[in-house]
Amino acid sequence: MEYPVAVALAEAVPTLPRGKGWWYEIKFDGHRTILWRDAETVRLQARSGRTVTSAWMDLAVAGMNSLRPGTVFDGVM
Repeated sequence: MEYPVAVALAEAVPTLPRGKGWWYEIKFDGHRTILWRDAETVRLQARSGRTVTSAWMDLAVAGMNSLRPGTVFDGVM
């Protein structure tokens, strides 16, 4: 995956999906962010495409210590 990417957006639905292969999360208030872990660093990207690593340095350090290089994590911070 090339940096930056389009961030996944939450969608309101009346019922949760069911069946094999469905993954979903409840969207609580937060910042939609992508964490990029490469061989030497971690970058955090906001929904706007801006790099926000310095604002979430604790998450960057945790990602550096616990994720394999090549991991791209999309979530709410």
